[in-house]
Amino acid sequence: MRLSRLRSIAAASLLLALATAAVASSRPRYGGTVRILLHERFNSLDPLGDDDHPAARDRIAGLLFDTLTATDTQGNVHPRLASSWRSESGDRIWYFNLRLANFQDGTVVTAPDVVASLTRKSQGWQVRAVDQQTVRIELPVPLPHMPDLLALSRFSIVKRTSDNTLIGSGPYKVSEWQAGERLVLSANDDYWGGRPYPDSIEFQLGASLRDQLLQRQLGQYSAADLTVDQLRSLEETKQNIELSRASDLLVLVFLQPDAAPGGGKPGRTPVDPRVREALAEAINRAAINNVILQKRGTPASGILPQWLTGYEFLFPGAMNLERAKELHAEAAGLVIIKPIALAYDFSDPVAKLVAERIAVDAREAGIVVQPFGEPHVANKSARNGMNADAVLLRVPVESVQPAVALAAALDDMGMGDPTSAPLTATRLEDVFELESRALADFRVIPVAHVSEAVWLNSNVHNWLEGPTGRWSLDQLWTEGGR
Repeated sequence: MRLSRLRSIAAASLLLALATAAVASSRPRYGGTVRILLHERFNSLDPLGDDDHPAARDRIAGLLFDTLTATDTQGNVHPRLASSWRSESGDRIWYFNLRLANFQDGTVVTAPDVVASLTRKSQGWQVRAVDQQTVRIELPVPLPHMPDLLALSRFSIVKRTSDNTLIGSGPYKVSEWQAGERLVLSANDDYWGGRPYPDSIEFQLGASLRDQLLQRQLGQYSAADLTVDQLRSLEETKQNIELSRASDLLVLVFLQPDAAPGGGKPGRTPVDPRVREALAEAINRAAINNVILQKRGTPASGILPQWLTGYEFLFPGAMNLERAKELHAEAAGLVIIKPIALAYDFSDPVAKLVAERIAVDAREAGIVVQPFGEPHVANKSARNGMNADAVLLRVPVESVQPAVALAAALDDMGMGDPTSAPLTATRLEDVFELESRALADFRVIPVAHVSEAVWLNSNVHNWLEGPTGRWSLDQLWTEGGR
């Protein structure tokens, strides 16, 4: 009897210990270092800087720099550095009231700081401080989506010192920065939103996940961003993979407008609109998605994905080789058709495969496309002097508000700035009309929407990723912190 009772007590103690351990393991812990592998390199932390991989940089920017507002996964706008806001004159004048917050150097975030930061990006805005905690923005036209727009990384509030040091008010601050190689962030103990859980986050840039897998060294890392060609091997070994919705747009953008001021860029002439349309008709988007992208995306006929707008299916996107041949023959009777030089990101093996497949499809219609790798495809300034007719870009969806997402995408493609027409749209029908206009002359040819993928260690908790693939790491914590 006594032995039975002891066994019962022991069993109960074991169950209690297991339950306690389970509760403890799910409780957020402070301390430790989170190590993350990024396959892309960026050379600047400036949200306004031109970079070869701005999307990778902007993933990190939210940890260093706050925006006035933030949007959740449902597209709802929430306060960030601005505690409240209001508009006047039919959304043409906006007031933003600042919360009490400090920059990482200990100075208070004031309205003049916000004015100085926003003035660098805004075009045609009159931004001024009403007092130390209130910012007034007067616009040339009404912008009903102003709070959504100011949630974009490019409108981050950055304090710039005389030696061009960048200081933010985010949950982390820079403790080590080797451009293009390594970034170490340390927790901001005075962050207005509360101290983050890890002591530091370390990013290794330009990392080869394949090398890490071969060396069996992934255990020391908390996360790694992936390209679609790396997914299969990890999934076969039952690794923890997070996939976003198919959001990023793989898109062909022709650099030379049909009627450029001053004759356009020296040495390049615009590709005839009929040839551009023929190329759009010749691309086998389904094959690109199924084979190259391993069904990790969707064929694209519009700039914004179907799940975001509900209207992408209205844009034609199926391959029509006969129509492509007709258009090419029509153009050949009127103009001299030269080979199309197509630049892609030389560091992206998937972009290389897609560009080569586009060249194969084009050949079936009689069009010669010559793909070549370039290091500065995503850099808008560098594209201006690029010796290419078109570029293959990967453009992120930066907002779940369609008007803002379209404006940002057009800006990334060099087709407009984010303070322009789409932001005046008050109805989804207006956004559709504006997107239709952007696609009408075939300077923009959508190819596919692609998912963002990330590998996560089993010790990672609260890794938050929105539907567009944007990371939100301010609540991240890992097992093993002190």
